Amino acid sequence: MKIAFIAHHVNFEAGPATVTAHLVERLCEDHQVSVFSNTINGIDLLKVKHYKVPGLRCAKSLAHITFLISSTLLLAALSLLRKTDFDIIHSTGYDSAFSSNVITSHFCERECRRLEEANIIKIPCRSVWQKLKALDHRLYRSLLCFVERLIISRSSSKACIVVSQAMQKEFARHYGDAAKNIIVIPNGVDTLRFHPTNRLLYRGQIRQEHGVSRSDPLLMFAGGDWERKGVLHIMEALSLVQRPDVKLFICGSGDEKFYGHLAELKRVRDRIIFVHHSSNLWEYYAASDIFVLPTIYEPFGLVIVEAMASGLPVITSRVAGAADLIIDGVNGLLLRAPSDVNDLAAKIELLLSNAELRKTMGERARETAENFSWDQVAQKTLEVYNTVLNRPDLERLRVNVPERLQKNSHGSG
Repeated sequence: MKIAFIAHHVNFEAGPATVTAHLVERLCEDHQVSVFSNTINGIDLLKVKHYKVPGLRCAKSLAHITFLISSTLLLAALSLLRKTDFDIIHSTGYDSAFSSNVITSHFCERECRRLEEANIIKIPCRSVWQKLKALDHRLYRSLLCFVERLIISRSSSKACIVVSQAMQKEFARHYGDAAKNIIVIPNGVDTLRFHPTNRLLYRGQIRQEHGVSRSDPLLMFAGGDWERKGVLHIMEALSLVQRPDVKLFICGSGDEKFYGHLAELKRVRDRIIFVHHSSNLWEYYAASDIFVLPTIYEPFGLVIVEAMASGLPVITSRVAGAADLIIDGVNGLLLRAPSDVNDLAAKIELLLSNAELRKTMGERARETAENFSWDQVAQKTLEVYNTVLNRPDLERLRVNVPERLQKNSHGSG
């Protein structure tokens, strides 16, 4: 099979770029795979053909528009010159979605815009720089909402994949019958890279690098879009935790100056460590005791499954797509609401006060994560490709997975 992937970035660092990289890595073993992207890292270019797509690295809105136009024109030119003859063109996002016959959506743009317009997700707009970023963000979100609406309205001619049952419900709520053929394929996790035995290798080293003692309780958050993923709620909860020795890793990119100031106001700045590097997250999971993600909107949440695979107890929101994997109180803890900082603080203190509970919950989390491999994701994606090739109208397309897969992991547990 000749497969083309279109993605702005392809790497093993974070988010949709990681999903694409894992699919490319597996499918190129048995198929002819081409990748159209602005950047590609970690992939053996002897096994795939790479087409570099120009794209600006400035404002998000301009970056998306230029990549969308460039990739569409490049594919059209290659087709016109008969340089390519792809069986499947898979856009892993809304990058060049007009040229593809398979699309993976990692976000319901209309749902996120609803939360932002209702000020449930609050975008900082105090400084001039924040106001400019907020304007760019609104333009970016509006553009993606427009593309999303066009794609979903043409779902009879494209296979649309989403990464969780929660996303499927969001698309059904916003688009009605136009979303009836949406396919659910949850993301996987690299259970070799993210493994409990990493504690023996990295725990002491990472703590020493950041001035955290071996005995200090250590929380961890990972991700970008800090407004959406609840960093403020973690800081507020941390201020309520009655243990001044508790530290917090905040891993990922965000407005460190703004959130550092908020931490000072909450009197927790000296307990927070900002970590900019994300390419070696498994080392930070290994150094931590509890993973916390009180996200306001999270279609899946790769970091949740990575933390579980690393043997960490996870505290997260029920709205997260990966919360489908968690049985509350068994292999993780689910918050009543992302903004309920009292509930978050109580759950942190519960785990910190009970080492045996942390250990048992982490072990069960690992058992659950072992059922979600990238090999399974690749196989289910191939099933979608074959369905597209054999039945392009997609009228009866269904490759959904059961809503509560985690039950298979624990039985009645």
